[in-house]
Amino acid sequence: MTNLHKELQVVGLGKNEAIVYEALISQSPCKAGVLITKLEIHRNLIYQSLEKLIEKGFVTKVKERGVWTFHLTDPNSLLSAFRRQESVLSTIIEQVSLQRSKSKQQIVVYEGFESYRNYWISSLERMPVGTIDYVLGGSIEVSNWMKLMGSHYKKYDELRAKKKIKWKTIQFAITESEWKMLESRPELNECRIIPRDIKHVGNVNIIHDTIILHTWGSSPRVIEIRDSLLAGMFKNYFEILWEVARPAKREDVR
Repeated sequence: MTNLHKELQVVGLGKNEAIVYEALISQSPCKAGVLITKLEIHRNLIYQSLEKLIEKGFVTKVKERGVWTFHLTDPNSLLSAFRRQESVLSTIIEQVSLQRSKSKQQIVVYEGFESYRNYWISSLERMPVGTIDYVLGGSIEVSNWMKLMGSHYKKYDELRAKKKIKWKTIQFAITESEWKMLESRPELNECRIIPRDIKHVGNVNIIHDTIILHTWGSSPRVIEIRDSLLAGMFKNYFEILWEVARPAKREDVR
């Protein structure tokens, strides 16, 4: 027996159902007794699995001379079943997303590289055109940000430009790559500086109705607080610091 039964479980078959289905590939049509002899599964479980496979449309049974024999149906039925599952899952996802979007308050944590990268794409997708992203606490070196985002960076950058999402940033220091970005795309980047010799391990972003706390490194993490009232409070604090900060200059580059 191959590992096909493990793949069958991925598309929704139970463990015993998958083992029985795989056995039927080489034995169908056959009597239940053939499967009971061949498989190391209790006879009752084999009968239960056969009935479930019949219910799902993957197997049919025919009575021949008073004895039931079991036949595999068209294997395309597997694909049809998977598509039905995909349709149901899409509906569930839409309902959950709609409910989350209606929620006025929620806190979600995203951990790990893939979650971190996907989060920044999804956060831009739901933001209105022309939104300002208020960034406090310095930022990761742009070249390092590109490495951290990997293949997602290009999509993020293109989406930010398309939706005209502007970074309004208060930083403690300016790197060469950041300065080049400020010069090349002033319409999307505005920066002021409060010079401090501080190790940058994360930022606070206030964007639309959301506060985003995120750190990077060996295990990047995002904490999203979606609360329009708190976002407004943090934006007020940002504006106070913005007045204290001064515009970044070429000589600030480190």
